[in-house]
This record gives sequence, C-alpha cells and structure tokens, in this order.
Amino acid sequence: MDRSDSENRKYQRAMDIIMDLGRSKAATEAEIRKAFANTLEAFLKTANEDLLRKVFVLFEAVAKVGDAKKIQCHPLRPEGIDQEVEKLREARKPKAKTKDESKVKKKPEPKSKA
Repeated sequence: MDRSDSENRKYQRAMDIIMDLGRSKAATEAEIRKAFANTLEAFLKTANEDLLRKVFVLFEAVAKVGDAKKIQCHPLRPEGIDQEVEKLREARKPKAKTKDESKVKKKPEPKSKA
C-alpha cells in the first residue's frame, strides 16, 4: 500500500511521538533509580539494627555474585549474616525437576463454578 507524502509525514510524526514517550519513560525510570541510589547511604545510616540486617541479607541474596561481594565490604554491613544470606539464596533458586516430573504433564485444574 502506497502512502501519500502527507500520510508519510503523519505516520512519521506519530512514530516520533511514540519514540519520545519511550525515551521520556526511560529517563523518568533512570531518575527514580538515581534517587534511590542517592538516598541509600542515609537510609542505611538511620536504619535500626534489625532492619539493617534484613536489608543487607536481602540485597546480597538477590545481587549478582560480583555485586554481592562488593556489598559484603560495606562498612555498615552487620557481622554474622552469611548464613542468612546463603539460606535465602538457596530458597530463591528454582527447584530442579526430576526426570519423572519433566516427562509428566499435569492436567490443568478444572475451573470451579461459583
């Protein structure tokens, strides 16, 4: 289907608007992440001991290995949380399927009539 020059300009303008919306959303998300990063140190310094422990355990458990090693060096990191971190990491790992489970397809649950 051939478009006229006028239609092409309208189409291009619409595409430009869509692209600008995507860029604007990405910029807003980047600003939000930056705000979190800028606030994190003050947050950690004001957190009570229990919260600080939970925050570090969760951050380390979900972090990539290299990032987790860096987090471990943070001066506010509570001592003695290694076992908690490892336990949470293990709990978050996807469960491996056994040979029998991978071959057997489960039937979908019937929808209840309520």
